[in-house]
Amino acid sequence: MLSSATKAAANVTKASAENDLRNAAQDAANEGKDALHSVSDYASEAGQKVRGALDKTLDQTSRFSQTVEAEIKSNPIRSSAIALGAGFILGALLTRR
Repeated sequence: MLSSATKAAANVTKASAENDLRNAAQDAANEGKDALHSVSDYASEAGQKVRGALDKTLDQTSRFSQTVEAEIKSNPIRSSAIALGAGFILGALLTRR
């Protein structure tokens, strides 16, 4: 039989081990939450940068399109000749084997 002192020591050891395990699990959970917040913040910042780059690209494309449209309207014959030449060159390149 185990003495009452041995049983008490075993209970104290068991309680201490359970407490250590709970603390370790809580620490791991807190570290996981911190990591999740860090990743979330990084993803949000990256998304904002991508949106900014996309908006800038769309603005530049729109301005370029307006410039080309204005050039075509002001010089329709020259624009048609350039388009015809570009089509001829692309057709020759694509049919060439």
